[in-house]
Amino acid sequence: MTRLSARFGVFFLLLTACGVSQTLLPSALSAQENDPGIIRTLETDSAQIENSYYLSASFDNNASPYHWLYLYGEGLFALGKDWALEADFPNLTTQYPLGQVPLIMSPIGLNLRYEFYHFGGWSSETAGAFSIEAGGAYGFPNSTFSWIGSSWSVSVLGGYRVGKFFLEGNYGYQGKIDPQVLNQWKANTGLGYHFSRDWYLQAEADLTAVTSPVSNSSWSFLPQIAFQPGDWLFELGESLSASPASVTELMVARTF
Repeated sequence: MTRLSARFGVFFLLLTACGVSQTLLPSALSAQENDPGIIRTLETDSAQIENSYYLSASFDNNASPYHWLYLYGEGLFALGKDWALEADFPNLTTQYPLGQVPLIMSPIGLNLRYEFYHFGGWSSETAGAFSIEAGGAYGFPNSTFSWIGSSWSVSVLGGYRVGKFFLEGNYGYQGKIDPQVLNQWKANTGLGYHFSRDWYLQAEADLTAVTSPVSNSSWSFLPQIAFQPGDWLFELGESLSASPASVTELMVARTF
């Protein structure tokens, strides 16, 4: 691990402690206050400030007897009306049937979000939210999976709703701190339709462009359906890409 990465790790732990202390304080922000009526998609975060957490899982559907399984968690904690702290729990990766390969733990991330523009609410005909988010991810030293390391990132998030239709996107850049991490641009765009009280139809297109140490790009198209009874959100989708195999994704979320 480089000296820069070690310093980043110390800073990351201090920032985590500060963030946890803030989230333990009562927040005056209600989960439904000024809600623009835009829900996140499987790979595209909503831009608004709220208290919520997400748990997701995905697995590939290729023809081999073993399949990759990914488990991921994320929490967003409001620090006030316009600020929030996002904690990305390590992505746990393994193969199914279990026991075929070691369990891989990816970096843990922490990001600060600022919502710079918000208009409308749940009952208005139009509504939207726009924010910027920046932070970093600390990669635990790992001799088995050498590509895991620390990085920084900055993203712009936005969402706009007209009636029952909404459009949202996340556009950003990830830069390496450890030399083995890829520098890359990401552009995720989602479209949704609220067709009944608790049900949504959604689709998103996601693009990743690696700039170094090699140049490469990949894309995926992800149709999905969402069910939102009250403060809970359940989503199911099938990711399609240039690969012959698709990837099934599941997510459970809750606002509080």
